[in-house]
Amino acid sequence: MRSLILLLSSLCFVGCAASQKDAEKINFTEVKENLRFDNTDIKRQVFDMNRDGKVDMWKFYTIKQGLEQDAPPEYVLIRKELDLNFDGRVDRIMYYDAKETLALEEIDTDFDGRIDRVSFYDNGLIIKTEIYSAQCRQIVIDAPSNEQVFPISTRHYRKGIFTREETDTKCRGKLETVTIFNDKGEVSQVGYDHTGDGIIDEWIRY
Repeated sequence: MRSLILLLSSLCFVGCAASQKDAEKINFTEVKENLRFDNTDIKRQVFDMNRDGKVDMWKFYTIKQGLEQDAPPEYVLIRKELDLNFDGRVDRIMYYDAKETLALEEIDTDFDGRIDRVSFYDNGLIIKTEIYSAQCRQIVIDAPSNEQVFPISTRHYRKGIFTREETDTKCRGKLETVTIFNDKGEVSQVGYDHTGDGIIDEWIRY
């Protein structure tokens, strides 16, 4: 998971730097009507959402697959990047599938330049969110190079509804608590691992 996040984030920030530089030449009165090529397969559309003369949203498109040979090209949205606090740095990245349905979302919630929340979607419905903390990242920095970053909290959803949260405050990849929620969003059960082996050995029901 760590390598995936670092790879996606590094690709994003390299691309974003180029996008920001190119965007300085954009006439914002035409920005919504024009797509610009990044290369032969990708087009980019930029926006100035708060009208301060700086790009704060990027949309990336690729050629739709399965078109007939002589058909004109059609483009589908594959990624959207947002600068939520208008500091010139991307804080939210959204990845889309072939149907332009949200599949993966990465967010830097504290605006420190690092992704700390990753959400996974199925048919546009959220199924899981992983939350990473600065504490966990520091543990990895001080650990051997092959150390993996584990989320401090993992939230699970069923049909888009929050049903379960697993915590790992020591970032070891082992469960410490599991909280189960009912259909009303109320806590129904909490499980605890008292031995540190990652196995829940006590359940309390409410």
